[in-house]
Amino acid sequence: MTSSRLFAVLLFAGGIAQADDWHYSIGVHDFQVPQADSDTFGINATATYDHRTDSGWHLFGSADVFRDFDEDHLDPDHIPIWWQVHAGTDGRMWESGSAHVDWTADINSRVNTVSSIERRHEGLAALVAGVDGDLFQGSMQAGAGWLFLEIDDDVPKTRGYTRDDLRNTTFAYSLAARGAAKFGASSSAAVSAQGWWDHEQTLQTEYEAELRFGVDQVHKGSQLVLSADYNEYNLDHYARAGLPPILPWDHDLMFRVLMTEAW
Repeated sequence: MTSSRLFAVLLFAGGIAQADDWHYSIGVHDFQVPQADSDTFGINATATYDHRTDSGWHLFGSADVFRDFDEDHLDPDHIPIWWQVHAGTDGRMWESGSAHVDWTADINSRVNTVSSIERRHEGLAALVAGVDGDLFQGSMQAGAGWLFLEIDDDVPKTRGYTRDDLRNTTFAYSLAARGAAKFGASSSAAVSAQGWWDHEQTLQTEYEAELRFGVDQVHKGSQLVLSADYNEYNLDHYARAGLPPILPWDHDLMFRVLMTEAW
């Protein structure tokens, strides 16, 4: 099942849920490729869904659409609309007080970024050990799954690569950690890190940070969200003898400012 179909199933399942399981966000972003001294600004919109059934089954997902104001030198043929999708489910296996062990299964996709990530798909099944306190939450995750990464062809073809060189797909394992803290009734901070490996060789690493502030003066229940998302890719998997690296950069960084409301 493709990521878009799985997300559609999640949306259908969410149709019977309460309205406050849904949130939407609108905002602005700056997508950076520091090695190329590149900034691509734009606007974006997000829909998120989070619901836990009476039996404890947890459904969650999000879909982001980005519109770049693309006047960038990285890829003159870049179509300035891109998106990412996240969907999954989890459940409780054991708990004692604030400590717990969960199972989780999810997918992630990112498509058509200006940093030449044409398609990135992840499918993961994992175990999560965590602690949920009143002011602090922390977790560690370990699992295995499928990782697919395709590089857009415009930049690689100028460096001697062909379409046959652009894809890497593999079974891999992943480790992740997350921590979050609350400040007052409606403000919080969270950080997370996740890495993927294949036969002890790094495939990619992602770091995320987020600050949320309640802004009831704008609208009751609304939040201002500041976030940063850093991705680093191991491009050695694409290397061909006698050719330079498939891309002249191997990481990107996105900053976002969002206003979030409940449906």
